[in-house]
Amino acid sequence: MKKKTISVALVLLISVIMIFSIVGCSSYKEFAGSGKEKGSVDLTLKFDEQGNFKILQLTDIQFIDYIDEESVAIMDATIEYTKPDLIVVTGDQISPEYLGGQSGKARKICRQITGYFDSKEIPWTLCFGNHDGAMSVLSKKHMLEEYQKSAYFVGGFEESKYFESYINEDEDTYCNFFLPVYSNSGDKVEYGVFIMDCATSLMSPYKGFTQGQIDFYNSMSEKYDVNMSMYTHEPTEEFQTMYDNRENTELVSVFKGEIESPEDGISYYPTKNPEMNKAFRESLIANKNVDGIYAGHDHLSNFAGIYNMAEGYEICLGYGRMSSYGFGEWRYFMFSGAKRKLYKNYPRGGRVVEVNEDGGYLTCDVLDSKDGKYTMTTRNEIKK
Repeated sequence: MKKKTISVALVLLISVIMIFSIVGCSSYKEFAGSGKEKGSVDLTLKFDEQGNFKILQLTDIQFIDYIDEESVAIMDATIEYTKPDLIVVTGDQISPEYLGGQSGKARKICRQITGYFDSKEIPWTLCFGNHDGAMSVLSKKHMLEEYQKSAYFVGGFEESKYFESYINEDEDTYCNFFLPVYSNSGDKVEYGVFIMDCATSLMSPYKGFTQGQIDFYNSMSEKYDVNMSMYTHEPTEEFQTMYDNRENTELVSVFKGEIESPEDGISYYPTKNPEMNKAFRESLIANKNVDGIYAGHDHLSNFAGIYNMAEGYEICLGYGRMSSYGFGEWRYFMFSGAKRKLYKNYPRGGRVVEVNEDGGYLTCDVLDSKDGKYTMTTRNEIKK
């Protein structure tokens, strides 16, 4: 009976994927973008006149064939509410495994995403997640070719005065960027934003960061000697350790956020991956320059906390809030009614990280109040 149920579910799943890949969706929406040519915009990141710099993290937007109106409204409201100096999208921009191998459709979605963020006329960047390269429908290299066409995209294949990069095709990592943040006067680098790519895909094991990525982080640490925030897709092992010890105030001095489950809506915790990344942890402790690491990947996790990494070194670990309804595949592929309801009702939004030239640092959750008007609210502020 169990084998029969699994077989039926698998047939239904394959059938739905085939239908989506062939028919597509009539709701495809074009975004005109900024209309500005690549290279025509000054993308220098700087603290404002009050000495503040604000980063908005969006994550797991996972579009397939179109961007629905509700997702657009949520992202519009989040960006307008936070008014960031930089937008960072932390992976799983698309889910090409539902496209039946059609690379043309995948590229079209990337162009659509590029147009959307370019239209905001705010510097933006991204890393890839485990879904982006799924089934090798479209390579990460080709995706980055599309994204970097935006006049406001900070990153790409060719380094510039706005960023430094590490690309390794053998590792399948393309979006490893260091973005310097200058003083308001523009004469000195005061802070950094570090983007760490996801080196895995949907079907490959989670192995954490490669040695090449870690070496790049170490080299940027030595070159710039400034504190930084780090953005990636998959949580590091420290997220799990922090969660497991969230009531131990000696190890976790602050812990805030709702812990919700796809199964019961009560308790949820991050995926235990990678199991170990000793080289990365040792580099963090040696440099003691990363104020916070922010990940996506676990859709219903949104908590953050301050974790005592080592003597004299505390780090903020936080999840970005799922930022759109994507294609809404949960409507079709989740056979549990409770799970579908939870995903539908889960408030979307983003995470803000705001730093100050004087050393001030805070992060908070920004989410939709679910009043039908996309009224955004702030929750779970953490100061470090």
